[in-house]
Amino acid sequence: MKSYQYQPQLKREAFTILKRGILWATYVSCVLLSVVLLNSYFFDGFYFDLHSLQFKFIPLFIVLLLGLITIKLAGFENVGVKQTYLYLILLVSGWSYVLLGLALLSDQNMPGIESLADVLVLVFALALFPNRNVMAFAIFPFLAFSAVYHSMQYSQVLIYPLTKFLCFLGIILSGQKIISGWFFKAVSRNIEKKKLLQQFKRLAMIDGLTNISNRRHFDEVLTQEIKASLRNNKPLSIIMVDVDFFKPLNDSLGHQVGDKYLKRIAGVLNSALERPRDLVARYGGEEFVIALPDTDLSGATQVAEKIKQAIADTELAHPGSGVSDFITVSQGIAQWHEGMEPAQLLETADSLLYQAKSAGRDCYLSE
Repeated sequence: MKSYQYQPQLKREAFTILKRGILWATYVSCVLLSVVLLNSYFFDGFYFDLHSLQFKFIPLFIVLLLGLITIKLAGFENVGVKQTYLYLILLVSGWSYVLLGLALLSDQNMPGIESLADVLVLVFALALFPNRNVMAFAIFPFLAFSAVYHSMQYSQVLIYPLTKFLCFLGIILSGQKIISGWFFKAVSRNIEKKKLLQQFKRLAMIDGLTNISNRRHFDEVLTQEIKASLRNNKPLSIIMVDVDFFKPLNDSLGHQVGDKYLKRIAGVLNSALERPRDLVARYGGEEFVIALPDTDLSGATQVAEKIKQAIADTELAHPGSGVSDFITVSQGIAQWHEGMEPAQLLETADSLLYQAKSAGRDCYLSE
């Protein structure tokens, strides 16, 4: 059930591992190509013309070079599915061309060619284990070449190369099944751990009642926004919001209704914010705070007026209010100035909030 639930994530992780495997196969191919060239130059000149051999390596060399350049320019993470599979096809084709070229250059048997094919089988089997179909596609040409080459050069009886082919294929496919099973279990557990960490992090930042940011999260964001304002020379304002006569509300309608009203007010405040970086948080009890990056006092005042009107439009009954039959809020608006600490900015807004409450409530004051 969990594997099915995490299927999209498993596919993404498997494809990422597959790309890394192909990248590893590319590096190994560069090493193998160097070894083949070295052996051909020093040891195999007796079997074939080295000048004819050089042209057999050109397609593979071009494929490897294009692959490395693409990763360097586009970036590993930006290489898509089609580009990955196309490159794999070209890589397998390039090696197949090299093997055929080596086999056709000499009439004598060369053990190194068959060994090279077997090494390529192991390399691509290890590189592509997350996807059985892709792995089978990549190793089949090398397995077939090894079996056919052995049959043509060493024995007229097909039983040995055929047995080798089937045994090698069976061992690799069964091993792939076991390893991929371990892989998907490990990835599933890793995904579960990441989800749990995200949930814990969210719980640490979200107020349990209103489902908006809590004071801890707001303090962290405010510190970051002050640094951004200092760096970019942009204004930053905050608004402290307090529900008027909230204690009489709880006394008259009960705490359950009070909690319900706080949820509604949090939703109204959140809806009043239009930009992604604007943040509203529950600061404690019936008090809320809003951060408005790139906003001066004039813009913050417009937001405060919008909040006042939106709260009035909700028409939440308040029999214990001294200023209205419905819920109202008082607001204090402050703008950050260079050299001001987060605590000082909050104190300024809080002081203006209480001045607004002293001035009759259901209003807002700014510096």
